[in-house]
Amino acid sequence: MFQRNEGHRQKSMFGHTSQLPKKQLARLKESWAGTFYQEVFLRIPEKTFAVLYSHKPSRPNIPVNILVGLEILKYAFGWTDEQMYDAFCYNVQVRYALGCQEIGEDHFELRTVYNFRRRVVKHEQKTGENLFEQVFKHIVDEQLEAFPIETGKLRMDSTQIMSNIRERTRIQLLVEVLQRVHRMLDEQDQESYQKAFEPYLQGSAEQYIYHLEDGEYESQLKAIGQLMHQLVVELEAEYAEEPTYKMLERVFDEHFKGTEDDDDADPKSGDELSADSLQSPDDLEATYRQKRGEDYQGYVANITETCDPENDLQLIINVQLEPNTTDDAEMLAESLPELKERTDVEEAYTDGSYSSPEVDDAAEKYQVRQIQSAIRGRKPSSEKFHLDDFEWEDTEEGQPSNVTCPEEQAVEVNVGRKEDRFLAYFDQTICQDCEAAQKGQCPTAKLKRTLRRVLRFSLQQFRVAQRRQRIAEAQESGQNLRAAVEASIWSIKHPFPNGRVPVRGKTRVGMAIISPTMMANVKRIHRYLQEKKQQEQKYRSRNKKKSILSNFVLDLTQGFLSLLSWLKRRNGFNFNSMSFYGVRF
Repeated sequence: MFQRNEGHRQKSMFGHTSQLPKKQLARLKESWAGTFYQEVFLRIPEKTFAVLYSHKPSRPNIPVNILVGLEILKYAFGWTDEQMYDAFCYNVQVRYALGCQEIGEDHFELRTVYNFRRRVVKHEQKTGENLFEQVFKHIVDEQLEAFPIETGKLRMDSTQIMSNIRERTRIQLLVEVLQRVHRMLDEQDQESYQKAFEPYLQGSAEQYIYHLEDGEYESQLKAIGQLMHQLVVELEAEYAEEPTYKMLERVFDEHFKGTEDDDDADPKSGDELSADSLQSPDDLEATYRQKRGEDYQGYVANITETCDPENDLQLIINVQLEPNTTDDAEMLAESLPELKERTDVEEAYTDGSYSSPEVDDAAEKYQVRQIQSAIRGRKPSSEKFHLDDFEWEDTEEGQPSNVTCPEEQAVEVNVGRKEDRFLAYFDQTICQDCEAAQKGQCPTAKLKRTLRRVLRFSLQQFRVAQRRQRIAEAQESGQNLRAAVEASIWSIKHPFPNGRVPVRGKTRVGMAIISPTMMANVKRIHRYLQEKKQQEQKYRSRNKKKSILSNFVLDLTQGFLSLLSWLKRRNGFNFNSMSFYGVRF
């Protein structure tokens, strides 16, 4: 039965933190643990996880915010489960960060964490809801409201995340799949297929390939394909709903050309294998990608953070995790609607991989100006004029309306006959004085029947020209607002050596990436609060000095005036003609 954890809000007079000396307690509150408690733990929406528990009267759940907080700390610090558990039991900072005031309070066994993770994974597999992603967005949205952060400018970058799977050769993968199919069979079917499976059950998949002789690879690959074809056909009636059978069916389709009506099963060549093909029986969603000569098996994470120069505090506000075959532009187009809903984004700073017609359409729809650090494709020749050398005016719908050439001839843009095609006609008599037009270095073309030159272009070419102009403007300004996102990528990946997370499966990998992201925000907020506190202390100290000096001058003046009054009364001096700071005596 789900029950919220409210006990931590009532501070205990006899808790272990209350017994600390005053100085140590103050230091504990001002450490990262105090910031984590205030900015993460208190903001965790426990109700989000109520769907994981029974609605019938039963034993209350272990506090959800403690379980979620432990997951965040585990991946943020790179702990094993045992290290995480020890830290919860004995580390004062960790317990304070999780709202635990007494040693032994909220105690639970480590298997509770395992069961909680299993429920989260099963819930996403069943419903498609990523509960940890919802928690992250809820916490960040509250932080954006709590601190003076402008969200009109955002930057993003992607990075490869390696799943915790072994690198396998093609035959190793196929043999391991066969071994799992054998374990799926009941005793009667295992006896029936004993002879067919026997060559592949003599040890592990790695040991199987050690015994292959030179030249046997192709014949063994074909033999495996024929067995898999037989199993796909014969086991369907009884095992079609089993996950292992579905994996067998998928692997056969990915690696072999045979069908149910074809007894032959020719192996596909390496070039015919898709990057989306199964990389490991332990991670069905991981994919393969080669980038800059490196091989990656796993996922790609796309990070979005604020980058307005006026902000003293920048926060990572969005994390997307997809199979690593997903294009950056696809993730940008997918994220724009939600980013527009959650923030005031007007400008998005990206690199060259985030461009596509779909991105242009989404950016136009949600009124977001994309500024890239580069553009895909060959760099245009500097010896010719290009569309980005022209000045453009567009409509509210993002359609070109007017254009001015580099020689300052301004004309109207006309819609072409085909969809998303445009024409602009320039006066040939004016173009005669243009050196670029006469040398063929202008993108306009001379018409035969009229004294005009025409500029033909597509909507996509127009958008590319606009992107190039925005890049030039950004370079001239001297500000590279996107550059710092590389440090954010590092802060998220540094708990994982070589970018390999210690888990498998998209849901678990997502939890592993979101956790250090939230911790990165905690560190930024902590640093921001510390700097703000130091500034306030300096301000108070400065004012205190001014106050002391002011009081000293006031006391001195009052004393001098008292002395003059005493002299007047004592000696009868005439001070009527004297004054001091406007005071007459």
